Amino acid sequence: MFSKYVNGVPVRSKTTSVFRNGAVVSITPTVTVNTTALPDGNSDWDAAEPVTGREGSIAVEMSFMPPELYAFLMGTEIEDLTNTSMPVIDHEILVPDVAPFTVGLPQTPDATRPIMLVDSGSEFWDKVASAPTTGEFSVSADVVSFSSSDAGKPVFLTFDYTALTAKSFGLPKTGEVFVTEAVISGEAMGEDESTPYNVSIIIDRCKTTGTINPPPLNRSPAPQTITLKVLKPRGNNKAVDYKFAPRA
Repeated sequence: MFSKYVNGVPVRSKTTSVFRNGAVVSITPTVTVNTTALPDGNSDWDAAEPVTGREGSIAVEMSFMPPELYAFLMGTEIEDLTNTSMPVIDHEILVPDVAPFTVGLPQTPDATRPIMLVDSGSEFWDKVASAPTTGEFSVSADVVSFSSSDAGKPVFLTFDYTALTAKSFGLPKTGEVFVTEAVISGEAMGEDESTPYNVSIIIDRCKTTGTINPPPLNRSPAPQTITLKVLKPRGNNKAVDYKFAPRA
């Protein structure tokens, strides 16, 4: 769960937190100790190697990344839309071999916007009001009509339709990456293999860094990894706190 800082304090609420992030696949913490060598002019060896700081990060791989999480990380919000235009590109149609030479569409095209069709050779066909001939088509409501001379041909239709409801988010012109508290919870099994534990990792202050890929558009959900840069904690808090509690 990520909770934004408001006036210096992490706030858990429906407007500042997001926690529906999919299943966590792996958690990989990394701690780097930064040092500076102090040379000694009378020796081949450095005189000292004082610690100048520490850097910490945690890479969290999730089974998938919901749009709500990506919008949160990008500093934007999911917007609920009604009666919004949606495009359908290259909807494949096979002209029937026998009459009637008509095909129903899954959506009703918006007649006020361009409706275009090409064949398998990317040649455009003309849209007519009715009675199409070879290389022509017509559209009435959600039905596309063809000429009998084009029977059996594959064609590809592009149109827009009006969706009653939709969700939208985009990358803002000047997005802000928020400082957040990050909490990861899970389960673990004890050394005796009979005692289950509840496990939590609490990062007091962190920011997402590096590449944050949007959810991929593919057939199956793909794992997504985000990297959390650990920042200076508040007061006497631990930068990263690990907790293990036996389950009752």
